Parts: sequence; structure tokens; C-alpha cells
Amino acid sequence: MDTNLAIDRRGLLGRMALLLGAAALPVEALAAPAAKAKRFLKPAQFKLLSAVTDTIVPATDTPGALAAKVPARIDSLLANWASTETRGNVVGALARIDAAAKAQKGKGFARLSAADRAAVLAPHDKAALEKVPPPPGTPATMFFFTPVFVADPGYHRIKDLTIDLYYFSEVATASELPYVHVPGKFQPSVKL
Repeated sequence: MDTNLAIDRRGLLGRMALLLGAAALPVEALAAPAAKAKRFLKPAQFKLLSAVTDTIVPATDTPGALAAKVPARIDSLLANWASTETRGNVVGALARIDAAAKAQKGKGFARLSAADRAAVLAPHDKAALEKVPPPPGTPATMFFFTPVFVADPGYHRIKDLTIDLYYFSEVATASELPYVHVPGKFQPSVKL
């Protein structure tokens, strides 16, 4: 696993501190652990996650989720940062996607063609992201956001992370989000 993909709490805090200009922090606060990055998902689950992320953000005329190493980044988050509940939700969502593929197409999701994967994931996506009422006693809003309650929170997390990690990658920012200082033709509002 590429050590540059490892995302853990300490690394996240270090990046946030750099963004916020926290040069006064002691170096020990940002010290990276020397341990080798570990994988959370089993090889078959990782292959399934790769197929799901590739279906959500496929390679077209621009690179897709696989080129941006999204599956490895999600796995790193699961191994180093996610709560036990989130890990269970994500693994459960992957199992449900694989079960749907086996029921509809007779083989696992990762073994399907791109067209068949899209055909399986589209109805699953619609059903999984169906809004449901919040559990009793849940606050309507939280500190910075309003929580969203859907039928399958694990799939919601996978899709959310896939899109976020893709667009935060160097591959996507270089190919899909180029900065154009002055877009279009210059049209002065005052005659020069």
C-alpha cells in the first residue's frame, strides 16, 4: 500500500494545522507514526470496493476513482480513523451490493462488466439513499451540519467518500477542476 495514501487522525490534524498556519505547534504534535500502513478490508472486499468506486466515478475522458486511488484511501480511513460503527456500516453495505449483484446477475459485483455493475448499482443507489426519519431523540441539527438519515448509511458513506476523495485528489483537480483566472473572452464594461 502506498504510504502517501495513509490517512489517520494525526496526519489529518497535521494537514489541518498547516492549512490554518499553525507554525507555532511543537514538532512532536505532528510526528508521524513509523508503523507500516495496515489494510482494513480483506482482498475480496477491497476488490469489491474498487468495483463500487469505479462504478460511482468511472474513467471517461477524465480519470476515474481508481486512477485517484480512492479505494486505497477509503481503506486507509477505515483502518486508521473510522469508528467501529462506520466500519460495520461500510462492510455491511459492500455485502449488500454484492448480494444484489448475485441475485440479479448470478455473480459477484466485482466480476460483472461495467454496464452490468451500473445496472445493479442504480436501483441499489436509489433504495439505499432513500431518506428515513431520524431515530427518536436525535437533535434536528448538530454543530455545523444537519444530519441526513438514509436507508443504508454505509452506502451513503461509501458514495460520499468516493466523491469527496476523488475531487480532493491531485488527479481530479488537475483534470476536472482547472483554475481559469478569467474565463471566456474579455468584455470590458467601459469603452477603452
